Amino acid sequence: MCEARFSQALLLLKHLFMTLDSITETFDLATARAGSRRDWVRVMTLSLVVTGSFLLQGCLAGAWVALVAVDTMSSSSITFWPFEQSWVAQQDQSSDDIHNSKVTSVAVLPVEGDPEMGARLVTLLQQETTLRVEVPSTVTAGISAADARSAKADDADRSALAKEVTRDLGVDTILVSRVAGSPSHPSDWGWKAEGSRRLYLYLVNHDGHLLWKDELPFTLVIGSTAPLESSVQFDLSHHVMQHVKELHLDELGYLPKRIS
Repeated sequence: MCEARFSQALLLLKHLFMTLDSITETFDLATARAGSRRDWVRVMTLSLVVTGSFLLQGCLAGAWVALVAVDTMSSSSITFWPFEQSWVAQQDQSSDDIHNSKVTSVAVLPVEGDPEMGARLVTLLQQETTLRVEVPSTVTAGISAADARSAKADDADRSALAKEVTRDLGVDTILVSRVAGSPSHPSDWGWKAEGSRRLYLYLVNHDGHLLWKDELPFTLVIGSTAPLESSVQFDLSHHVMQHVKELHLDELGYLPKRIS
């Protein structure tokens, strides 16, 4: 009897999760907000757990196996947290220094530790700002890009890289980034695996002056499939542009926002 209920519950839960994934993919990202969307998914997940428990009627071991099995088939996810350690170079309105001029272009260097995050930053800047965005596949500067993006790099390293890259590509600034974090571990209740990550950002102009630096913590939950990229891109773009507004990076001209 327990095995029969287990099979029925597993099939039902698989069907419900497939339905949930389908609904999520068609969720209106233009009007959704990251927090409300996550709350909606949590409610749906809780409903699935309750449904499975009732169907199995005491077959707790089977219920746990069924839920974990179904969960491993669901997609990965990324949750972005508030920025930390933010710093912005303020403009001296009485100065004619070139590093105080408005930024019109940027070269986005590959992100050490997370190539996909680099692609997301490029898309963000192309869609949300008026900057001309260059994406160099290689960096031929005297100091290697890996050194300038590593945890051991300092402002002098990034300054030297910025002077070289901006001259070669004819851009005003470079965005140097890297992702670091702790190894992934089983998440609460043994579902999937999750790890804490941190995105380090440095915007440096062609004189080697640091205009903006920041740290963006995020949690990566790893499932059997990649996260829904359109959802991750929306969440990241919304999160970053809200921060840009808070720091007045658009008003300073460092990351001029596109007028929709």
